[in-house]
Amino acid sequence: MTRCVSCNGIMKVGETSCYVCGERGPKQSGANPSMRARWATLVSIAFFASLALTVASLVVSDYTPPFIACVTASVVLLFLKRASDQFTRVKQ
Repeated sequence: MTRCVSCNGIMKVGETSCYVCGERGPKQSGANPSMRARWATLVSIAFFASLALTVASLVVSDYTPPFIACVTASVVLLFLKRASDQFTRVKQ
């Protein structure tokens, strides 16, 4: 809950003007992504990088980690990606 700048009245989250004095309330900052959205983006990038590394471990095995390690990391990141996407959707 926020307060009105002029009369110090309590304003709900969705209100744009004060009920008591009618003055416009402070701007709502909805442009910044939440920490959950940032985490979901980071996990998605890591998942796709892991998939690329898994494919690369099949082709160029001298310069990449073992295939089993890449597959394991990809599966774990897939579960994290699905969970973080689900939690991000619930909050929106």
